Amino acid sequence: MKKLLFILVSAAFVLNSFGPAAQVEDFTYSVSMDGKLIGTYAVSKTEIEGRSTFRVETNTAAGLIGRMEHRFVMLSSFNNKKLISADLKTWVNQELESSSVLQWDGKQYIKHEGEKLTEISCDLVDYSSASVFFEEPIDRESLFYEKYGKELMVSQVETHKYEVKLPNGGIERYAYKNGKVREVQFVQTFATITLQASN
Repeated sequence: MKKLLFILVSAAFVLNSFGPAAQVEDFTYSVSMDGKLIGTYAVSKTEIEGRSTFRVETNTAAGLIGRMEHRFVMLSSFNNKKLISADLKTWVNQELESSSVLQWDGKQYIKHEGEKLTEISCDLVDYSSASVFFEEPIDRESLFYEKYGKELMVSQVETHKYEVKLPNGGIERYAYKNGKVREVQFVQTFATITLQASN
């Protein structure tokens, strides 16, 4: 009995020595273009001790003449609910097409894209294009878009439905249920891409 008790206490000590467990949320969406399934879109949020990491990954394949595969991965790191850094990469047909890093330097965000450095003067961000999937923008007027490195306006168009106008002329429409995104429409002049929650 003493031996069993010793083993149980030792096991509890070992498990607790790893610190608090991470809390993870993740969602997967099917991606359709004009009604045709073209890929998947996955988002996840990992929280531990005041730090949050958001991962966004999309894999699509489409093309009228030649089939093109697109993969996009973004990692956004928050500390105490403030965006500290973001890493964005895009591949086309398995070849790296673009790579950029956004970092808070204590005064502003600096965007590194190859040899190019861009200074982005703004306050610490607490809501972005990564976190928009996990928190409905109730009473918010803007979100920070890591890809563009700027704040974009958010407008509510119906109950639990919002719209974001992009710098390229496109529009994103978000529909929420229980505070989480259930559907997104990316409306461009050439096509409409729809994300539909599958879990």
